[in-house]
Amino acid sequence: MILVTTPTGNTGSMILQQLIEQGQQVRIFLRDPRKIPAEILEKVEVATGSFLNEYEFTEALQGCDTLYFCVPQSNTQEDVNAYYEDFAKVASQAIRNAGTKRVIYLSGGGKESNLQAGLLTALHKSEDIISQSGASVRALRCPVFFETLLYQIVSLKKTGMFFLPIDGNYKSPQIAVRDIASKAVELLIDNTWTGVEGFAVHGPADISYNEIALQMSDVAGKPIRFQQVSKEDYIKTLLEEHHTSKAFANSLTEMLEAIGSGLYAIEPRTEATTTTTTIKEWMIENLISKIN
Repeated sequence: MILVTTPTGNTGSMILQQLIEQGQQVRIFLRDPRKIPAEILEKVEVATGSFLNEYEFTEALQGCDTLYFCVPQSNTQEDVNAYYEDFAKVASQAIRNAGTKRVIYLSGGGKESNLQAGLLTALHKSEDIISQSGASVRALRCPVFFETLLYQIVSLKKTGMFFLPIDGNYKSPQIAVRDIASKAVELLIDNTWTGVEGFAVHGPADISYNEIALQMSDVAGKPIRFQQVSKEDYIKTLLEEHHTSKAFANSLTEMLEAIGSGLYAIEPRTEATTTTTTIKEWMIENLISKIN
């Protein structure tokens, strides 16, 4: 039995769907099962409760050999490191209590660098906590998701521009969520691996935001431009337009600056870490209809 957390999230929902399609025995753990489509609920076991309740998490894990664990996404926390560490500490103890054998943890790239990387540093600290749970662990060290472009839809539609505090010519890996999900599923259904390791996953190629703008222009049939902005202006946008907490805005901006300073270079691309979905394929399926 596999326990899937965050089954309504970007990655968790795709993992859940793929596991069901492959005929796996799955249990989901969440607060409100009404958020799951009825046709999915018919095919899985359901455990309800809070990720921050050790007893409820332990009960959800009973009888499960394998866990997919992802800290729930939030942009309103007042202490980013504490937010991630609190979830990881409860999960780690629940894993130990239940005797869960294997854990797939959604982490971030660049863990072995010496850069302070905001949200990614918080993910890395939580990875360390999960790795002390007594289970075998594979931490998926992911780069930026293509899906982050969806937060720029309003600007793309109104102005034909998108903005980040990164040099537009700097190339780094980016990846589609569905490719992360596929790698997670591959590991979740394999009961032979042991030990604690980080596992890098990359998109098909390193790419710059200026290159993304050119490809977006091509598939959208209209000019799209990327513009680098200052740290201060980006934080202001997060606070005023996306209504994030100041702590989250600062942490996300620090992450992006670290990426632009070579954070992901610590984990070189290999054939095993390279995934298949291109940014153009992803944009055609997920973005263009929303900005035209």
